[in-house]
Amino acid sequence: MPFRHQATVGAYETNGDRADDSPQLTTPVGVCQDPRGNVWVADTANSRLVVLDSALEQHLTAVGEPGSEPGSFELPFRLAHHPSDRALFVTDLANGRVQRLSYEYDGRRPAVVAVDTFRPDDGERFHPNGIAVYEYDDGLRVFVADEFYHDGDDLRSRIAVFDDEGALVDTIRSVDSEFAGALPLYWPQGLAVDTAGNLLIANTGEGVLRRTGAFPSYFATVLRCDRAGVGVPFEETGLPIVPQSYVTPRGVSVLGSGDDERVAVPDVGGGFVHMYDTARGHTSEVPSTIAPSLDDRRFGSPMQVAPYDSPDGTATDDTTERVLITEAMDHTVAAYELGTISESKRRLAGVGGDHTAPERLSFASAAVGVPTVGGERLLVVDADNARLQVTDADGGGPLVQRPLSHNRFPVGTAFWSVEPGRGYLFAADYSLTYDTDNDEPQIAVYRLDCREGVRIEHVTSAATWGIWGNNCKLPRGLATDEIDGDRTRLLAVDSFNGRLLRWTFDRTTGELDYEADDGRFGHDPGEFWNPSDVAVGERATYVTDRNNNRLQYRDDDGWHVYGGAGYGTDGDRFLLPQSVAAADGYVFVVDLVDRAIKAYSETDADEDEALAFVDAMQAFGGDRGRGDLWMPSLLSASGREDGVELVVPDSVLGVAYRYHWTPPA
Repeated sequence: MPFRHQATVGAYETNGDRADDSPQLTTPVGVCQDPRGNVWVADTANSRLVVLDSALEQHLTAVGEPGSEPGSFELPFRLAHHPSDRALFVTDLANGRVQRLSYEYDGRRPAVVAVDTFRPDDGERFHPNGIAVYEYDDGLRVFVADEFYHDGDDLRSRIAVFDDEGALVDTIRSVDSEFAGALPLYWPQGLAVDTAGNLLIANTGEGVLRRTGAFPSYFATVLRCDRAGVGVPFEETGLPIVPQSYVTPRGVSVLGSGDDERVAVPDVGGGFVHMYDTARGHTSEVPSTIAPSLDDRRFGSPMQVAPYDSPDGTATDDTTERVLITEAMDHTVAAYELGTISESKRRLAGVGGDHTAPERLSFASAAVGVPTVGGERLLVVDADNARLQVTDADGGGPLVQRPLSHNRFPVGTAFWSVEPGRGYLFAADYSLTYDTDNDEPQIAVYRLDCREGVRIEHVTSAATWGIWGNNCKLPRGLATDEIDGDRTRLLAVDSFNGRLLRWTFDRTTGELDYEADDGRFGHDPGEFWNPSDVAVGERATYVTDRNNNRLQYRDDDGWHVYGGAGYGTDGDRFLLPQSVAAADGYVFVVDLVDRAIKAYSETDADEDEALAFVDAMQAFGGDRGRGDLWMPSLLSASGREDGVELVVPDSVLGVAYRYHWTPPA
C-alpha cells in the first residue's frame, strides 16, 4: 500500500473503569439527563458513554467500549433521551449508525439491557451528528443530522427522519421559507425540538458552502421548521431563522417553553453560548464580550448545551438558565447558571480529566522532524499544555517534555536545521487572548539542541496583534526557506487577516526582521479566507486557502488557484483543506472534511498547473491504533530513500501518527 501507518505517538489510555473513579474525559460532545436526573455524557474520543449523578460528584458507570459490535462505539457523538421509555439514542459517528440503548436501574446505576442499531437503507454513507426525538400523534420520530451527505455536485447535506422502528421515512435537505426561499442545509450538526414538535437545526457549514451571488454567506445560522422541512417563522422577523449569526455553531438546544422558551447555541468561534428569547425577541451572548478577562468570557470549545435539573431543585428567575455544557477543549462537562440579561456565567459543578501528565497530548497541533545522527527525532506540539513532546531518534518513546516558555497556545511550528540535532524552532500562537494583550508577540523563536538530551532556549519573538506590517491575528502554519548558512526566511499564514507574512531570521544576531506580506482577505487569486498552512516546494510556495476550499501557489508569475470545493479523494476537490507539506518533489494536503491525505507531484515549470494528483488515503474514525483521523491538524513531510515520512497530529484524539508513503510504481 502506498500509505502505511507505522506508529502512534502519545498516551491515550483512559481510567474510570470502576464506578467509584472520576472519569478521564477526552473531548466530550453530547450530554443529557435521564428522568432520574443522572447525567449521560458522550466521552467521544474515548469511544464510550459516562454516567454521572445529578450533582456531577459521582461516576456511576461507563457504557460501551471501542468497537463496532452493538453497544460498542467509535466516536459516540450526540445523545437524545426517549420521551417516555427508558432508552437513550446515540449517534455512533464513525460506525455510521444510530444506537438505541434500553436500560434499567441496578440500584442507583443504569444498566443497558437491550441495544438496537439503525441507519438509512438507501446505500449511502451515513455521518450521523446531531439527534433529536419527538413523539407525535402518529408515533415517534428520530431526526438525525447526516452531516456530510451529498449527491454528486449537490453539496447539500440532509436530515434523516426515522420512525420508532428505525426505518427511514423522510429526508430534509432544505428548509422552505415563504419569504427567503429554500434554505439549503450544509454540514448540519446540532438538532433540537421544541414543545410543539418543531425542529431546530444548527446549519454549521452554511457560512462556507452557501453562496449568495458571487460571495459565500460567511456566517452560519440556526433554522426552524416543521417535521416535513417547512419553515416555521419567528414572530419577530417573519423568517424561520434565529436572528443571530454564528461562526461555528456546534449545537442547538431549546430551554423552557411558551413565554419562557429560549434557544441556546454554543459557538466554538470565540467560545460563547448565544441565547435567543423567542417570546420577547431578546438576544444575548454569554459570557459578555466586555468581560474584563478573556478567561471570564469564554467556554473551552462549547459543543452541547442541555437543560439541567439540579439536585437541590431550586428554581431560577426568568433571567437565568441552568444548563449543562460540554467543553471539548477543556475535556469537561459542567453545570452553569447563565445570566441572559447580565450575560454572565457561574459554574456550579463539573467533571473532567487531567491531560497534563507526561506523554499525554492535549490538542496535538503540529509535528516536525529534527534530523540527528542515527535518525530523526519528532517534535510534537502539545498546544494546550504549551510544550513540546520529543521522541527518541527512532521516532518513538518514551517522550521527553520541554516547555515552550514564550507561547500560550502554540499551533504552527517549523524547524530550521543548522547541523544534525541542532537548529531553531519557530512556534506560532493561535490564541484570542492576544486581542486584549495586543502588545505581546505571537511568534517565538527558540534555539534547540537534541544532540545529548533536549535543550531549548528562547531567542526572540515577533508579530504583535494587529493588521499592519509585523502584525498578525491568529497565525497558524509556518515554514522556513533557507537563504544561506546563517539566515532563513520564515513564512507564516496570518489566518484572520487572510495573508502570508515573511520574516528573515539571522542566527548570528538572533533577530527576526519583518520583510513583507502577500495577499488579503477575499476570493480571487492571491486573496485568502482563513488560510491555515504554508509549505515551500521545489516549484512554488503552497498555501491551504481553507475556507475558500482550495489550494493556492505562488511562483515567479504570481499567485494561482488550484482546485475547488467538492467531495472526493481522487483529484483537485477540497473541503476545508487543513494543512500542506512538501518533500522530494511531492506536495501533501490534509483535506479535513474527507479526513484524507492527498498526494500530488510537482510538475515541470512549463506546465500550466504546478501539481498533478498521484494518490490519496482516507481514514475517518476514532481508532488510534489503526491510524484513524478525526481532527487532523498540521502535518509534516520528510524525504526518505524509499518514499516520504508523514507525521499527522490529530488534535482531538490527542495523538500524532507516523505514516510512510511510497510513490505508486
